[in-house]
Amino acid sequence: MHHRTLEANLDCVIRSPRANRDELIAHVHRPVFRYVRYDTPQYLDRNYTSKNLSAVEAVIATMNIEEDPYVIALRASLAKTTRGPDRARLDQKLSKTIQGKKTYSHGGLKDLASAASAICYDLGPWAADWYVDGVVSLALGKQNPYDDFTGSLQPKEKTYLIKYLSQIQINLTPVSFDPVDIEAGITDKVRVLLDTLDYEKEWSESSDEPYSGLIFVKRRDEVLALAEILSRHPRSSPHFRLGCLLGSSHSSYRNTFLDISRRLMKEQPQAETLAEFRSGDKNLIVATAVAEEGLDIQACGNVIRWDIPDNMASWAQSRGRARRKRSSFVLMFESAGVDDARVSEFERLERQMTALYQANRTKPQAPSEEEAFDEDELVFKVESTG
Repeated sequence: MHHRTLEANLDCVIRSPRANRDELIAHVHRPVFRYVRYDTPQYLDRNYTSKNLSAVEAVIATMNIEEDPYVIALRASLAKTTRGPDRARLDQKLSKTIQGKKTYSHGGLKDLASAASAICYDLGPWAADWYVDGVVSLALGKQNPYDDFTGSLQPKEKTYLIKYLSQIQINLTPVSFDPVDIEAGITDKVRVLLDTLDYEKEWSESSDEPYSGLIFVKRRDEVLALAEILSRHPRSSPHFRLGCLLGSSHSSYRNTFLDISRRLMKEQPQAETLAEFRSGDKNLIVATAVAEEGLDIQACGNVIRWDIPDNMASWAQSRGRARRKRSSFVLMFESAGVDDARVSEFERLERQMTALYQANRTKPQAPSEEEAFDEDELVFKVESTG
């Protein structure tokens, strides 16, 4: 979008520094731009499966939406409602619920399977097994009818959900925390990330700067699973003190089943995580987009994008977190050629931003008529600073 269009839309005037620009540049540090490639996971590999995800899918296949207490209650209400607009709306709601299987129990377990499948693809079977085991254990450990994660459910709905969660739990495979098993159950993408972290840590320390980094991940559940891997893998656990930052997704009506997954993270207030990152007690944060902007995060030396940014704004905001004098910004791409065009696009954007950033450094331009100072305009001046 042209900046004049943006000014008109926002009813504002955009200003960029022209005088004393060299002084500004001396205090604004652009990170080194790098990208790394990883091999795409192979779905057809029989070893590339999550046993606990399979247990969830097997139980979902046995569920009948007509037996869900929420559907039964809707049918009962429909039978008692006389013909008219209210009955038509209720009938439409029932039809949509059955067709989409959008009850708390059916929708929640489908969301669990979907999240575990995404984790399995991106991080590997070990992380998917850990995630399913953790969510199911937490859910069954919170059967108090006043518990916040099922607080909006009727007793029959809770009983129905617990019935199927219990069936899943019976068929779960215990998660092994043996380093050999963890290594065997991760994707090439995770291994490339471990290589990248090793390199970036060594690169920082070669200039006598302690490592500090941010890893941006799109999905909240993948933040949790990736942090778990990094906290346990022998290549990362001795060197990185991890924290997590998650966006919130609370509903004022009915929370989703996967809201319970937030409890997989050790309880720590966001402000405390940020304080420990600033002090150096933590040197690596795995975060959702919540850390891209709006939070007081210290300048760090390394930013890694686990997922490709959705747009230029997201890319620029996360890139801007690497503000140390010597810092790096790393993008991760699939090696199968899927992201080649995007690699080229981001490199072009990087060159374009560099050119704009360095333009007219030696010859400051005179302000345009629109930008000229209005002599009648009131000016606030602090004498001590000028």
